[in-house]
Amino acid sequence: MPILCDTICVWALYFKDSAYRRHVLELRSKHKLAIPDICLIEASYPIYGAKGLKELKKYSKFVENLPVAPGIKILETDLYDLATALTLATKHPDIFIDREGNLCLFNALIASIWLKTKNPLATTDTQLIKLGKLKNLKTIKLKKAKLR
Repeated sequence: MPILCDTICVWALYFKDSAYRRHVLELRSKHKLAIPDICLIEASYPIYGAKGLKELKKYSKFVENLPVAPGIKILETDLYDLATALTLATKHPDIFIDREGNLCLFNALIASIWLKTKNPLATTDTQLIKLGKLKNLKTIKLKKAKLR
């Protein structure tokens, strides 16, 4: 069964110094990783914010090549996923509306895909883990690599 990934997994696949890289690569060695396309979009914001346009250009090559990488499947988001995400947000505002009152749309989209696929979700996100417990969905909590 494939492992559904969130944006932290994308970050770990892209950045060699990610604390979660070892665990994500371990998962990939044993299972296919299913990455929602929206996670690739979400990851572009902090990549640009942290490192600027030069890094964003490198990330674009990574995104372009990811669909042909072994052990990776990109899941395309559709209108059904969006409708489900919006419904989830209205039913679980404690999970999908942050303290400032902002909609956490990327998390809601990941959750809608999770509910559709029923695949285990690899994440560190406490709100998604909370939803998994409510909906009886399997979570794989990503582990940080131990410091040497």
